[in-house]
Amino acid sequence: MAIHISEALKLPVMKDTKLIAGHKGLNNTIKWVTIVEVLDDMHRLQDGEFLITTAFGMNENEDRLNEFYKLLTSNKLSGIAINTSFYMKEIPESFITAANKSGLPLIEIPTDINFSVITKGLLEQIVNNQMHLLEFSNTIHRKLTNLVLNNQGLTEITNTLAELTSATTLIYNDFYEVVHYTKQNIDVTFDKKPIVKLEDLKINIQKDLIQSSAEETTTHKKVGPYTMTIYPIIAKQACYGWVVIIKPTKQWKELDEIAVGHTATIYAIEFLKREAVEETKMRLQGDFLKDIFNRNFTNKDTIMEDGKMLGYDLSLKQAVFYFRFPKKNKDSKKRNDKLYHVLEQLLNQKNKQHLIQAKMDSLILLTNVTGETKRKIRTYCRQLAQEIHDQWSYFFPNDPLTIGIGKHYDNVVHLAKSAREARYAVSLFSLLQYREKNIIHYDDLGMYDLLLEMKDSGIDLSTIYMDCLENIIPTNNKSLDLIDTLDVYLKNNQSIQTAADQLYIHRHTLRYRLNQIEKRTGLNLKSADDRLKLQIGVMAYRLVHTVRQM
Repeated sequence: MAIHISEALKLPVMKDTKLIAGHKGLNNTIKWVTIVEVLDDMHRLQDGEFLITTAFGMNENEDRLNEFYKLLTSNKLSGIAINTSFYMKEIPESFITAANKSGLPLIEIPTDINFSVITKGLLEQIVNNQMHLLEFSNTIHRKLTNLVLNNQGLTEITNTLAELTSATTLIYNDFYEVVHYTKQNIDVTFDKKPIVKLEDLKINIQKDLIQSSAEETTTHKKVGPYTMTIYPIIAKQACYGWVVIIKPTKQWKELDEIAVGHTATIYAIEFLKREAVEETKMRLQGDFLKDIFNRNFTNKDTIMEDGKMLGYDLSLKQAVFYFRFPKKNKDSKKRNDKLYHVLEQLLNQKNKQHLIQAKMDSLILLTNVTGETKRKIRTYCRQLAQEIHDQWSYFFPNDPLTIGIGKHYDNVVHLAKSAREARYAVSLFSLLQYREKNIIHYDDLGMYDLLLEMKDSGIDLSTIYMDCLENIIPTNNKSLDLIDTLDVYLKNNQSIQTAADQLYIHRHTLRYRLNQIEKRTGLNLKSADDRLKLQIGVMAYRLVHTVRQM
């Protein structure tokens, strides 16, 4: 641990020296002491060094003098001490002006003081401080290790850190939420932003958290009379959260940073342990849901008993929710983990039983639903899905999420159907007229529900659309898509203007295409029966081609 210039000047060996300039730099830390009599190569000097020199040949060499002026203003050194002797009887006024301007402490050493005495005194102090630092570090390590070995939780670890540093301590998770908080002398309030309210000050520290994790280093932030120290919790090349301590700047010590660093390592271990538990829990739940959705059970009572072992009552009304991300992501597992965390947090707050299964780019949720009628149950499901969607969008506004909801059932045998319906809902929502929806219940599919029932019962849907659409089906990517034209026209209640605007074509062009459709299909768009045939045919065509891509 280095010492400050102000501390060095109080040492007995420095009592006859005189600080003549650079008073603003009294808090500069001395990392090492270097004696140089002839300043030939000043580039060799290191950051934080305390330079002691006789300034030999300085006045006779203009180049050397210019280099020394640069050194005075570079903020590289912690301080400079010049021995006023035969080579420089007094420190020039120009040196004093430059040192005052840059805030670099400039110290005068009388001729009767030996350099070696000063060097020895300063280095002894630095070494003693380093030994104290090492002892403190070992003490912290032992305390924290004992907490881990005695299976103490994150709350106890946070309390210990706050006690060691005498600082108010906050632990953030990777969602910028405070998961542990211990007050020490300073009252702090916080919310999800993450915004810290400190007395009359309100500070958003999200950028500081992101910076510390990106650089994997400590960040110090001055907030009025206080210093906020932020340390990222890093493990497996990922950030699991942050340790934040707040205390008056005057009381801040280098020892505090060491304590925070040690504690961050312990937090990383604890977070990894929790992650391993969650992964095991998710795997068990996933395997159980796989058996339910694939109907890999012979006895209903047995599977319900297995559910009870996982803390889940399958006798209640259940519905399946299917979560999918429209955007591709290189690290889909990490994104799934974040969504899993959102689901766990929200559903646990509601005290709702739930089971989650993870897929490559999606998550499946089974949970109990309430309501006296089908309509009320649908409303309940939509409200729950909306809460989940809002929570996800709050944390990840640039990563859209689509949610499909299956029908509810009170028989475990039918839950496979609810899962299939939820998947259909999330996969087929693009076929609906209002495509901006991000939450789709299976009942929203309307006529597609009937077509899906026909498909699942073994009916070949191509026989429905080939009869009337065969002559307008595009043969390649360059073919005119008359089916899309027909679809838009019918969805807009045969409005020429609205359909043309949506297709970005002129009204005359649309009329020409509609004439081509009537000519090729042999059906009349003015006939309600013919329009119904065409509409069902278009829906069957769209459904078949969308399902193939699922």
